[in-house]
Amino acid sequence: MMSRPCLLLCLPFLITACGAGTTLDATPAKAFDLEEATVADIHAAFAGAQRKADGAPLTCVALYEQYVQRIATIDNTPQAGGLPIRAVLRINPMARDEAAALDALYAADRGIGDRPLHCVPMLLKDNYDTFDHPSTSGSYSMLGHQPSIDAHAVAGLRAAGALILGKANQDEFAFTVMGTSGRGPLTRNPYDTRQSPGGSSSGTGAAIAANFAAIGTGTDTCMSIRFPSSVNGLVGIRPSVGLVSQHGIFPLTHSRDAPGPMARTLYDAVLALNAMAGADPRDPKTLEYQHPTLPKRPDDYTRFLDTVGNGLAGRKLGFVRQFGTRDAAGDGEHLTLIDAAIAEMEALGATVYDVQFPEFVSVAASAMHYEWNDYFAQFEAENGYAAPRRCLTALNPGINRCRLPTDGILETGLVSPVALASVGAGALSDPTAPPDPALLQQHVDTRAYVEGLMDAWPLPEGGTVRLDALLLRPGSSPRTCDFGSSTQNPSVVVPIGLTSDGVPKGIEILARKWDEPTALGIAYHYEQQTHWRTPPALRRDPLADTLITATFNAARESLLLPLLDEDPQSLPVDTYLRVIADYVRGFAEVPAPP
Repeated sequence: MMSRPCLLLCLPFLITACGAGTTLDATPAKAFDLEEATVADIHAAFAGAQRKADGAPLTCVALYEQYVQRIATIDNTPQAGGLPIRAVLRINPMARDEAAALDALYAADRGIGDRPLHCVPMLLKDNYDTFDHPSTSGSYSMLGHQPSIDAHAVAGLRAAGALILGKANQDEFAFTVMGTSGRGPLTRNPYDTRQSPGGSSSGTGAAIAANFAAIGTGTDTCMSIRFPSSVNGLVGIRPSVGLVSQHGIFPLTHSRDAPGPMARTLYDAVLALNAMAGADPRDPKTLEYQHPTLPKRPDDYTRFLDTVGNGLAGRKLGFVRQFGTRDAAGDGEHLTLIDAAIAEMEALGATVYDVQFPEFVSVAASAMHYEWNDYFAQFEAENGYAAPRRCLTALNPGINRCRLPTDGILETGLVSPVALASVGAGALSDPTAPPDPALLQQHVDTRAYVEGLMDAWPLPEGGTVRLDALLLRPGSSPRTCDFGSSTQNPSVVVPIGLTSDGVPKGIEILARKWDEPTALGIAYHYEQQTHWRTPPALRRDPLADTLITATFNAARESLLLPLLDEDPQSLPVDTYLRVIADYVRGFAEVPAPP
């Protein structure tokens, strides 16, 4: 029997070979629906197995236009709770041309070829470098920061055929988890805009939940993939530190930073992980996987998405109730959903134990001043020109490229109040001091402590059991992200249901370092058995149909500049509504493109 991937790849050729007017199946093609569309749906629509409303097969250019129209009509429209989502920071002006080039490749190859993400629209967190549009880390102080080469992970996504649709908003410089951006400045949860979308990959979480793209990327230093995935009903993968290169991604703390994908299904997220992962000499952490004591890194993680051989049956899991002195279980509706998810996992063959790690110590080998300056130095060396900002602060002794006040982020005066304290504190540290070796070793020691207990968890009745993975409650209250961040271990977040206010919640599945396959298999079995993903109900503004990419981007750049000196978390809702009303009136007067 022909496999589904092969069928999708070969279908255009088979239809041609059968002759004009001949069909392989008398069943009418399914209508393509953008909302909740998966990679498989998109590729089926390209092949004609799903069709547009007018009966035509989908093209990459048409798909690009559908997503841009959806962003234009929904992202700035007030939703449940009274505020707009405001997840998309910038639409890539080159994306339509790139879509046309992908259509040409599809025609030449008679299918998706060797591009598993062929024309899959993606929104990247705003700290990923892209050669075709700016990367500003959600800060006005970084306006004009335009790389000429992609981040390593972005290059991998493009090689797999992904269409980089644009940039998602993020918490400024990834410092908070509330959706507060200097440029946005406030991204809201599409299920209830009175609530946080999680952060710091706030825009990605909200955008993918709202179906503004098929897949997105985040970076997780503490909870920045796991929290927004949980509260937006998404699957999020925080890989082992070193599985995905940090090259070309604006840093926060390299010892914890983990770039990874966020999607509405685990299969789609894993397709992106395949493209993003890989060794990169520019990031020595990615070369650790080549150590002879480690198994060879899988080329394709989708082979571990198997409910039988790699699922929950026979698994021994530990639900982390406490680590150090910190409560990790919390209470309320989220814990009730976790308890129900644990019961479901046990029904699928797993055994779950309550576990604690009393000697756990949170660690971050943070050297922000050094790592930010190092990012700018590498940028200049690779791109051949200076960025508008060249260092964290111009008051850098011995750093010749940072002599003018405008060279420093801090001196621009364009850092919002939310991020200013953190940027200022970083500027006071030694710019020549790399991460403390003792703290880097403490990451290793913390991981050894955790994995040692996982290897031989003591049972109350005596003896020990080997735990395959740990379960945690992702989120900011209680803050559990330090567990995976300190160990540098991989996690997968998967939805477990909705609370009474209609907002999703998830569970985190954490495995040993480099053991992504175990976490993925457990998450996949649970996802396939429960299908908790539920899209938000969203309003459209029909007047926004005239909004074209250039207008959207220009308006987004200047929308809230007058409020730059205000703390976005302290502004009343009516302030946002007033500014947004002025914005809507402005673009409604823009004539439709010819």
